[in-house]
Amino acid sequence: MNTRRISWLPPLGGSRGPATAFRLKAEATRLRALRYGGQAQRVAALIVCLLVTAVGASAQMPDPRQMSGIPRPDPQLQNGVVTVRVIRGSFDNPVVSLTVELEGPSPAMRATTDDAGRAEFKGVPAGTRVKAVAVVAGERIESQEFAMPGSGGIRLALVAAGAAGSPSASGPAAAAPDSGPVQPGDVVLGEESRFIFEMGDDGLTVFYVLQINNASSTRVQPARPVVFELPAMARGAALLEGSSPQARVAGRRLEINGPFAPGDTLVQVAYTTPFSGADMVIEQPLPIPLQHVAVVAQKVGDLQLSSPQMPEQQTFPARGNLYIAGRGGAVAAGSVMRFAFSGMPHHAVWPRNVALGLALLILAGGAWSAFRGTGGVSARDRQKRELEARRDRLFDELTALESSHRDGKADPEHYGTRRLELVTALERIYAALDDEVAASRAS
Repeated sequence: MNTRRISWLPPLGGSRGPATAFRLKAEATRLRALRYGGQAQRVAALIVCLLVTAVGASAQMPDPRQMSGIPRPDPQLQNGVVTVRVIRGSFDNPVVSLTVELEGPSPAMRATTDDAGRAEFKGVPAGTRVKAVAVVAGERIESQEFAMPGSGGIRLALVAAGAAGSPSASGPAAAAPDSGPVQPGDVVLGEESRFIFEMGDDGLTVFYVLQINNASSTRVQPARPVVFELPAMARGAALLEGSSPQARVAGRRLEINGPFAPGDTLVQVAYTTPFSGADMVIEQPLPIPLQHVAVVAQKVGDLQLSSPQMPEQQTFPARGNLYIAGRGGAVAAGSVMRFAFSGMPHHAVWPRNVALGLALLILAGGAWSAFRGTGGVSARDRQKRELEARRDRLFDELTALESSHRDGKADPEHYGTRRLELVTALERIYAALDDEVAASRAS
């Protein structure tokens, strides 16, 4: 088993993420949010532990300033490449057209940030000790000093003080995200997007962290709506706190409405997928291109994960559990992300089938009793038929409640209380029916 430290996963963008102790705004989905909350916090704590090792992992995502200046190796970059992203306050506010200096080589190397706030340095000799330096509105920001690796490159961020929307150091004030002209244009799923899978009490819990990136300097409106049709097996889909207000979920449909401001728009959604066997496949169509595939999945028992879009993966321990981390290259719009799970822990289904079979037999016996009476209708017959009709209604409700519980749609507390009420009422009806039968025989 390969347990090397994962250094190639893309960085977590912004100060928001699955680690937020999120609540859904609608009270109707409160219990579902609480179910997702603990799992999301554990997943986010894992990723923070892996990617931001210099910052103590906590229940909340780190502030961007805590990530400032920390070098992160990335084998996907070309050898000798260093990318420096300069932001003011948050990842939504890149500092553009700013000169960044890489100290260490002689002479020092300089590069200018692009529309996403990134400056790129090429050809840095392996083994050279360097650090990145930028000055934003008089504030000097330096990275940690690091040695250039022999293969791959380095990514890091430099974070200046200031709220999103404040002016950059080198030019006029940036336009507010909700103002300015709107142009036709395209967006992509940025390199910080990821898919996260974790075992839950009622199935596999799935998190999508979607970084929708607009690389232009103006707001854009895609020609077609950005709509994710979640898998048919998805249950209880919900947006997580910290998601853009441009996103909404209706059933299995996640829609993110434009126009999209320059930079990144963050959307986070979670759902569960119940399973009863050892194998399961999740397929997710992509409405827009994905720049980089990044996957984290909790490994329980003999679980294995494969995907044609994820040619590389590693298994590693973290926080007392095993995890699978995978990566891949760009994926075109219209493609279907396919995640195939095997060796999943599951329970035998025969007890449930036996219980359902017994319920059907009881229901059939009740129906037979309802239609075997004589042609005459007495007061006793009417009472018996009323009892039988009530019994059938209660059985229908019990069947619907059990089905909702199996699909993960029932509130566990409501399910337990209502099931007890229905079973108790059915017992009383059967006792009354037995008394009617005994009275009929006696007469």
